[in-house]
Amino acid sequence: MDLHLIDALPTTEERGAVDEVVGPPETGWEGGPRSALDGHMSRGGRETREQRHLLLPALHALQRRVGWISEGGLSYLCRRLSVPPAEAYGVASFYALLSTEPRPPTVVHVCDDIACRVRGARDLCGELESRFGPPGTSPDGGSWTWMPSPCVGLCDRAPAAFVQTSGRMDAGDEVLAPIEVDAMERLVSERAATFTFAGGPSAPQTGGDRSGLRLFRRIGLVDPSSIDDYRAHGGYEALRLAFELGPEGVIREVKDAKLLGRGGAAFPTGVKWAAVAQQPVRPHYFVCNADESEPGTFKDRVLMEEDPFAVVEALTIAGFATGSENGYLYVRGEYPLAAERLHVAIDQAHDHGLLGEDLMGRGFRFEIELR
Repeated sequence: MDLHLIDALPTTEERGAVDEVVGPPETGWEGGPRSALDGHMSRGGRETREQRHLLLPALHALQRRVGWISEGGLSYLCRRLSVPPAEAYGVASFYALLSTEPRPPTVVHVCDDIACRVRGARDLCGELESRFGPPGTSPDGGSWTWMPSPCVGLCDRAPAAFVQTSGRMDAGDEVLAPIEVDAMERLVSERAATFTFAGGPSAPQTGGDRSGLRLFRRIGLVDPSSIDDYRAHGGYEALRLAFELGPEGVIREVKDAKLLGRGGAAFPTGVKWAAVAQQPVRPHYFVCNADESEPGTFKDRVLMEEDPFAVVEALTIAGFATGSENGYLYVRGEYPLAAERLHVAIDQAHDHGLLGEDLMGRGFRFEIELR
């Protein structure tokens, strides 16, 4: 059984948010102006189905533009992508940062998971409730609210909060870590702070001898917004070496290094890459899953924020080794600074011929999309 949203109509803002991602509708079947032929024929079915991967970006666009995902907005999105409403609703209702009910344009997600709890999150939530009311209520009549949240990946700066803003063209998400009630109140009322961190990079290992560091060896030394600085510290030498070794040579090195998956199964990375490389069906895709939500796990965030070009280069090497032309970087919504810096890194890599067509003149094409 599917949901039926035929009578739910989108607002102009909702149409604009979806069209910004999917493109303007061309026929009445897609929600555009109806022509005389639309009553007798339809067009673009296959092309529309090939846009199903835009479901999540379009839901994000609705959330950011309007502040929640209404039945009208969901109905229009489903028609544009030929996605069953029940499927789209399942996605929209799964993610905590998407709401299928009206809520204030600013929501402060206050982490009360274990790492923040031992740093006083329960007392903090108690103070918030006494000053501003229970979670989900708006103390000023509708402009903002607060609610407890599972881990937001800022365990090193606990207690932490993620501030989600929507309903404005310039809406942006921010973090407060460590969080103080007065600072939070100023943020939601003035919208003056952004990415408010105390202290430097979350890598205590970088404060001393760096000779044993691998993942964090550039953190604190390299400007995360400069590809030239990254290359001055050895960046893109690994990609050059990968081209010299060839795909099979890269996979052999990964196998010899006994690199294992860190998700719990400890599956050999080289075996997985080899399996993809050997598949005759094309195209191949390589996904970098940079989501991390277990309390105490935030090394991905540190890498993306402080050494984003290394993530881009590593994904490019993985794409070369597995015969993939497209890579996807999946970043959780609670990491706005990481997403911003990865966007910059991807753009600069393109500008320097390190993404796109014919990388380094080696005849290899690779693109990266951030999700």
